Amino acid sequence: MTSYTEADFEILPSTIKGAGMGLFSRVSIDLEETIGYYTGEVITETELYDEGKFAGSSYLLWVCTNHIIVNEGSKANYTRYINHSDEPNAFLIVSTRWKSARFECVNPIRPGDEIFFNYGELFPVG
Repeated sequence: MTSYTEADFEILPSTIKGAGMGLFSRVSIDLEETIGYYTGEVITETELYDEGKFAGSSYLLWVCTNHIIVNEGSKANYTRYINHSDEPNAFLIVSTRWKSARFECVNPIRPGDEIFFNYGELFPVG
């Protein structure tokens, strides 16, 4: 399988009105290939709630209670620009065992395609 890096993508205005920037592929990505890992500073719920660290951030991913990934700042990467769609071409796979999260291709992605994943039922649409 191919290993992708930030150079394989570009950050441009999203095709979704009001969504800000989006992640667009410069290369073809096949089914089940890993687009990239969700990276960032790792904090605990105590740091988030008691210390207020990153309060209000839109880039928090709970892997488990003591492992929350904050995808902003110097440890963030290109995956933070993957926006929501009800018709995604990527899926977020979270491993509590390995304390990691990665985006996998679920519909073929071609150069120029914007990458989307479904944020889930709790995502406010509209």
